[in-house]
Amino acid sequence: MHWISFVTGVVVTVFGYALFIGGKNFEEEFTEEDEDVLIHDFQSRYVTLSCQTCRKLKRHKEIENYLFECIKCRRQVDVRVS
Repeated sequence: MHWISFVTGVVVTVFGYALFIGGKNFEEEFTEEDEDVLIHDFQSRYVTLSCQTCRKLKRHKEIENYLFECIKCRRQVDVRVS
């Protein structure tokens, strides 16, 4: 029974070391900027709206602020305030 506890402790220690210490090298690899990579700050949201063309509740992707597009039929839904 003591060997099982010892082996479990070693595995947890190695996992903790790899998680906290080993991950720093992984983050440093992606801090370098390449000229070929484009980074967009806008992240699209997905919401469930009623689509008039599909006549069902479908997922819509936000393409602009409060302007959504149905994933299935590509119909745009504008919920902006005029």
